[in-house]
Amino acid sequence: MGSTLEEFQQRLGHSFADAELLRQALTHASFGHEKRQRLPDNQRLEFLGDAVLQLAVTSELYGRFPDLPEGQLTILRARLVNKRHLHTLAQELGLGDHLILGRGEENSQGRLRGSILADAMEAVIGAVYAEAGWDVARGIILRLIEPSFAAINESGVDANPKGALQEKLQAEGEHPPAYRCVSETGPAHARVYEVVVEWQGRELGRGQGASKKEAETQAALAALDSL
Repeated sequence: MGSTLEEFQQRLGHSFADAELLRQALTHASFGHEKRQRLPDNQRLEFLGDAVLQLAVTSELYGRFPDLPEGQLTILRARLVNKRHLHTLAQELGLGDHLILGRGEENSQGRLRGSILADAMEAVIGAVYAEAGWDVARGIILRLIEPSFAAINESGVDANPKGALQEKLQAEGEHPPAYRCVSETGPAHARVYEVVVEWQGRELGRGQGASKKEAETQAALAALDSL
């Protein structure tokens, strides 16, 4: 049996004074499309929530790991804010019980779909920020993500940008990124390789290194920065 909206807000840690704002955060675009009306949906709040989430996690990582270089901080941020992780947070909150979907999405298990839940999670964060401001939104984000921060502290930092990039992209689509060596320059004893990483037909980043493996790592870091 699903939870009530009040129980959802208790788990979230914020009770909305503006019920319509919460409703908008939970409304998928399919609801208005099917009715052929321009009804408020959660796309703008998703846009806002994504930025709030990125800043909260970036700031916390910067403070928690003062000795980590930019590249490793980027890897950790990608792990914490990717669609797969947001999907998990949404499931823990029971967010899917309260989504407002068009009939087509409802019939095709939209309440369980990772991308829809992840986007709605960002929209709810955006709604909290819009109503209550930065301090409240940041506090909720950090409380929800604290177990993941704790896991990082316990396991250390996995400096694997290729793995982090694959995890981030496969949370948004089925296909993994592809690496392609585009040039080899320099003398035989000091070769420099340039590699591009591509996904769904577009270039995400380029990197150079003394080996193809190093160049791929640098390309993955560049891609994570661009994303």
